[in-house]
Amino acid sequence: MNIFSTAIAGFFAVLAVAFLLFLVVAIVRNLRTGLRYRQGIARQLSFLRLDRMLGIHGIDQASYLHSQPIRDIRDQMKRCSDCASTRECDRLLDEGVGDQADFCDNDEKLRQVKKQVEHL
Repeated sequence: MNIFSTAIAGFFAVLAVAFLLFLVVAIVRNLRTGLRYRQGIARQLSFLRLDRMLGIHGIDQASYLHSQPIRDIRDQMKRCSDCASTRECDRLLDEGVGDQADFCDNDEKLRQVKKQVEHL
């Protein structure tokens, strides 16, 4: 190998190392951003009746947040915050039988989530 070939090989080796470092930094940044996003969702969730419903169904909030797609969680949060049956929901939650809320738009999905989380 002559000097030119060695220089080109060295240049490509430096590029490969730089690419790998950039890739690692990007992955770590994305993981941190995702964690902060899920923590924000958890804070929002803690102010909704949905959080209490998770407890009634025996679903851990962390398991719920990590097993469900964010879009589904957002949809369930919206349905909960838009619910017109808040008094009845509060009564059932206070009695500890919130999982018997047939009027709840999230109830069936929470039953499915419980089965899914139990199998993890």
